Amino acid sequence: MTKQQRVEVVCPCCQAKLTVDGKTGLVIHSEAMKSAYSFDEALVKEKERKAKSDELFAKAFEDEKHRRASLEDKFQEAFDSKDELDEPPPRPWDLD
Repeated sequence: MTKQQRVEVVCPCCQAKLTVDGKTGLVIHSEAMKSAYSFDEALVKEKERKAKSDELFAKAFEDEKHRRASLEDKFQEAFDSKDELDEPPPRPWDLD
């Protein structure tokens, strides 16, 4: 039985390609599996996420401003019409 000089195997754990010396059994070379996820892609996704969250915050801030203005208008309207609708309460001694 003849031993090969070099044997190429794939690591079952990390899927790296290993070149093993047939005589000594030592790993001569390893080539890691390239991941489908890179730092540049992560950076781009993070920037997109930040831009989207900033946009959502700005929209929520504007909505809150409009809601506050609307509530202020309604309060002022109710406050102004208070004089027209309210009658003074009856005095108890006038009921006799």
